[in-house]
Amino acid sequence: MSIGDLVEDFVSLQKYGQYLRGWDAKTGMLVDEADDALESVLTIRFTVGKDLEPKWLVVCDRNPDGVPFKQADRNKVSVGLIGAYSERQLSWATGTALAKLTEAQSLNELLANASRTARTSLDADRPNTLKNFDAAAVKSQEVAKILGVPVVEAYKAHLDLSSVNLKVGGLALHDGDIPLRQLGLGSRRMLLCGIQKMGLEEGHVTLFDEVEFGLEPHRISRLLKHVREDKRGQYFLTTHSPVVLRELTVNELYIVHSKAGTVRVIPAFCEGLVAHEAQGKIRSSAEAFLSKKVVVCEGATEVGFLRGFDDYQFGKGKDPFSYQGVSLLNAGGASKIKALAEAFKLLGYEVCVLADGDAEKQFSPAHEAELRDKGIPVHVWTDKLSLEERAFQDLPWASVIASVKLAQTVPSLTVYANVRSKYLKELSEDVDTWAESADLRLAIGKAAKSCDWFKDITRGDLWAQAISPSFGDPDFSKKDILVKLFKLWEWAEHV
Repeated sequence: MSIGDLVEDFVSLQKYGQYLRGWDAKTGMLVDEADDALESVLTIRFTVGKDLEPKWLVVCDRNPDGVPFKQADRNKVSVGLIGAYSERQLSWATGTALAKLTEAQSLNELLANASRTARTSLDADRPNTLKNFDAAAVKSQEVAKILGVPVVEAYKAHLDLSSVNLKVGGLALHDGDIPLRQLGLGSRRMLLCGIQKMGLEEGHVTLFDEVEFGLEPHRISRLLKHVREDKRGQYFLTTHSPVVLRELTVNELYIVHSKAGTVRVIPAFCEGLVAHEAQGKIRSSAEAFLSKKVVVCEGATEVGFLRGFDDYQFGKGKDPFSYQGVSLLNAGGASKIKALAEAFKLLGYEVCVLADGDAEKQFSPAHEAELRDKGIPVHVWTDKLSLEERAFQDLPWASVIASVKLAQTVPSLTVYANVRSKYLKELSEDVDTWAESADLRLAIGKAAKSCDWFKDITRGDLWAQAISPSFGDPDFSKKDILVKLFKLWEWAEHV
């Protein structure tokens, strides 16, 4: 971590002046030698050894061994953490936000007086409250005399002020008689954020781990607005919530990728992305930004179909898409595929595309070639067919009939009429009597496509489940649709 806007003490040669580095805010580059044209920064290396002892070192390439970054200097940086365990921060323990808000007062003297008051209160009702304890004390005194242990006055039960755990950390914030540490996790964290905002100094750095923990969406929105209003320092928020992403602007977001021990931090608005386009992608595709690999699907049918295929593979003992870090993204049309795929690739994600072949004006072979040149695999059904048309050309006949019967379960669909309008020949209303033919396959495919039999994620998923018995068919495994599905799966497993 590198810190800038340094206090004068840090830049002196007696302190860390020999470790100063240069930061170019325009290019985002860190230079090992400080320069008048660059902002002076210090790089802090934090390590935890085998003994679990943390170490903070100020380092640079010229002096990689570094020097210790002392506790007093770390306090000057004003780093605060709002994590999952925040109960201590709602007390007046040393270094807490509440302690910083409190005017100078001898808390130790206050607590010592409280201990003495407790002793006096206990003495006042001794015959009732301590009767049995004092009886044990008398017996102990008798044993002491027998063994020659001197007794100055008389043994009795009483509070040992040095042993009573009454200290600064025991003074905690209450709502009436209820300690605020008993609030829900989200409420504690929101309250602590507000207290820290009042108590933190200029130039503070506040770390907020998993900001969404314990908070409903409307409270997340309120908290983030509260954070934005603090212009005195920096907040670093981590999140795995699409709700949080949608509340932030593209200029506020950074994406962290870790692969094979290498960590990359990429601004969501990077070179090559237009700001308003990137903002729209984050709002509409927030879940995909939280994955490692993105499959850009032309529509909801493809997303649902791949979900069903994922279930089939999982049932065969394969690791599911979720384990492989794969997100299935609905592009919402062929015209949007290329821009989405390129955007996610620019932002450091592994990307591939699954698209129909029937919309070349929106997603052409030239578009496919451009994406492949950028390292993005593209899977498009052959013969310029949609998923439905390709599937009904390739599926075993039993699965074709199963698909038609699945569509018949949707009350809003008139499946027989749909097929009959495309077939233009005599056709029984009893689906089980339909005989396989090239014309009928073609008609069913066109009907399924034009009448939206599977045009949502749920129905696409159910469709894949209905035909999943055919996925193990040796003949079907050679067909275009299954060949491409397994190629996509191989990409998900090995990239």
